[in-house]
Amino acid sequence: MALNLETVGKVWGPYEFSYTERDLIIYALGIGFTKDELEYVYEGSKEFKAFPTYGVCLPSNAGAEAFLSTKANFAMVVHGEQALEVHNPLPRSATVSTTAVIEGIYDKGSGAAIVMRFETKDKSGNPLCTNWMTAFVRGAGGFGGTAQPKKEIPAIPAKAPDFGFEAQTDVNQAALYRMSGDRNPLHIDPAIAKAVGFKEPILHGLCTYGVTCRRFVQEVLQGDSGKIKSYSARFSSPVIPGESLQTKVWQAPPDLFLLEVYNAKGEAVLRNGVIESR
Repeated sequence: MALNLETVGKVWGPYEFSYTERDLIIYALGIGFTKDELEYVYEGSKEFKAFPTYGVCLPSNAGAEAFLSTKANFAMVVHGEQALEVHNPLPRSATVSTTAVIEGIYDKGSGAAIVMRFETKDKSGNPLCTNWMTAFVRGAGGFGGTAQPKKEIPAIPAKAPDFGFEAQTDVNQAALYRMSGDRNPLHIDPAIAKAVGFKEPILHGLCTYGVTCRRFVQEVLQGDSGKIKSYSARFSSPVIPGESLQTKVWQAPPDLFLLEVYNAKGEAVLRNGVIESR
């Protein structure tokens, strides 16, 4: 079935979504925070707050209608890229509204790239965050559409990384992370994982995304997550829960950081990582 290109530019929503302190704690545990980081896992802490990448969970109920309108075959879809821009700190609990728009459907030859943008505001209309999600639809290319515009991403410097650190994932990471909204059985059911070509369930791309940001904040920003202004990355290989990930970071002074993340086999699992700090 051909993709419905008439959906480009159409706006859906706003959709309401409510979350509580409990949701923030479940998310924080899902990306690897522990009892030693009370500001993210204990609502009684004076410093309790949302970790900024919880913002990727806010469009969770806003994208379905828009995406279905493209007539993409969901079985052929993989999450290609994610970008998050944080406008204001997320409240400890809130009811927020999100609008969704399909920015473009691009012909990639072997497939198609669908780029969706989500704008999330609080009840007073204050902007909280903007998300961009790129879905790659395998086998849907070759329709003569426009090519996807190239992003202006600084090249990785030809030198050793300025920072390097490990991010150990847990064997139960996907089982816990799915409680933050993405219940795709690919991440929990061995039979379904094998049916789509994986030896075992894989970690959510957005979990790898969050784990990487957690370790970046700890190692580079001295624990100050409020400095995260924006964060984008491309998912290049799957992660198996329990794998140890190695992150390499190059700083482009004063406030831009370029990231690549590798598994123990030396395969890149995140590429084109860019974090902008305040």
